[in-house]
Amino acid sequence: MQAVIQAILQFLKKHYEKIILCVVLLGLAAAAVWMGAKITAVKAEMNQPVSEIPSRAKPLVPLDLSADLLALAEVTNPPPVVLSGAHNLFNPVTWRRINGELHKFLKTGPDALSVIKIDPLYTVIAFDHASGNGGVYIMSLQTHSGKRTTEYAEKDAKPKSGLYIIRGIKGALNDPTDLQLEIQATQENVWISKTNSYKQVDGYTVDIKYDPESLNLLKKRVDDTIKLDDEQYKIVEITNNLIRVQSVSNNKKTTIKWNESP
Repeated sequence: MQAVIQAILQFLKKHYEKIILCVVLLGLAAAAVWMGAKITAVKAEMNQPVSEIPSRAKPLVPLDLSADLLALAEVTNPPPVVLSGAHNLFNPVTWRRINGELHKFLKTGPDALSVIKIDPLYTVIAFDHASGNGGVYIMSLQTHSGKRTTEYAEKDAKPKSGLYIIRGIKGALNDPTDLQLEIQATQENVWISKTNSYKQVDGYTVDIKYDPESLNLLKKRVDDTIKLDDEQYKIVEITNNLIRVQSVSNNKKTTIKWNESP
């Protein structure tokens, strides 16, 4: 028995490298067979429809992102910075003594102007009568609702005022019932008579007030100058619902709207 064991040990001593190599080769062969089988199985699983693949993962619980979404909304939509209004950090108020009492004013200068009313001004052209000479007509005129004046006019001739030209006549030459006028400013043709004159808005007057100095500025027109807190301002535009004033010192324009319906 002892001789057999020694013979085996001698064999292992002489051939152990070959034995280890055989074991490694057998392991590699087994691994190759296993990998081939695994690849076949994976291919078969990949070829299955998605609906037939068993789900092994648990469904994820939805994350609560409400706080994050709220913070993101606040960052992307910050509240506007208001530099005007009732606070006094950037807009110190003005205190004025009026009739012995102190009054606080958040605005001064043209921003503190307010419109009381706006009134239209008119150009009026009226036919008064024919003169003793045939073809000459006495016309009554008024511009910017000012003083009425009279002038002589003849057919197809521009009169002194230059506002119109008589283009047509109805009735007798020395006593017509109607005259056709070509208005030079608009090139429109209108008919007038002794009872029906031409009337068109040609401007406006405005009544405004300035509370910081208790001023009421009445019947102001375009190009009139007003004085606010020792500063000069010029009225450069008046429409039926607003006015614009321009600073004489720096040409800055300010628009004041009329809140009432024209």
